[in-house]
Amino acid sequence: MRDTWLSGDRVLKCIGFDATEDHRVKGGGGTYAVGNFSICPDPELPPFKERYDVKYPLREYGFNRAKCGEVIKSAGLPLPPKSACFFCPAMRQIEIQRLAVVDPDMYWLAIEMEAMYRGGHHFRGDQSWTVRAKHKETSEKEIFECQAQDAADARRQFREAYNDTARPFKYQLSASKAVPGLGRNFAWKDVELVQLSVFDRPEFANVGVRRG
Repeated sequence: MRDTWLSGDRVLKCIGFDATEDHRVKGGGGTYAVGNFSICPDPELPPFKERYDVKYPLREYGFNRAKCGEVIKSAGLPLPPKSACFFCPAMRQIEIQRLAVVDPDMYWLAIEMEAMYRGGHHFRGDQSWTVRAKHKETSEKEIFECQAQDAADARRQFREAYNDTARPFKYQLSASKAVPGLGRNFAWKDVELVQLSVFDRPEFANVGVRRG
């Protein structure tokens, strides 16, 4: 793809949103390929948004999910289950348990990825909070990160740091706890804390994990 971009051409990216998923393409598309994101910046390449032409073939054909199933079955193929990355952040507990049964290698690789992250310098800890603030008069916005016991503690730390401890407060605040791991939900967190002994599994001996 790099050669394509260096030549001035774009890569065609086809995304499988069906004809009923208007909410996923609202505002130009619910995908990183069409968003104004700074991903993999490279001075030799165009901005990320200019690297792709994006198409939605199923939407162009007018196919909803039921029609997709009909076409798949008419081709003599088995109807696939709901698809997702094997390390999907949005997995529910039952889906993680199913992955462990139907594809244990991918299950353990997902755990290994989390172990690598938690052992690396990007991991901020399980008590990391982000406070987003907006000044009530100037509308100036601030982002404040801290280690806190709960939302009230995070807000208190912000107000102390910004000299905003007396009412009426100057800033309007919202505090949110950092999602554990690689953007995952708490279903994965429950698994990860139990399974981090994956470091000792021989099939991952050469993955490059930091070992203590």
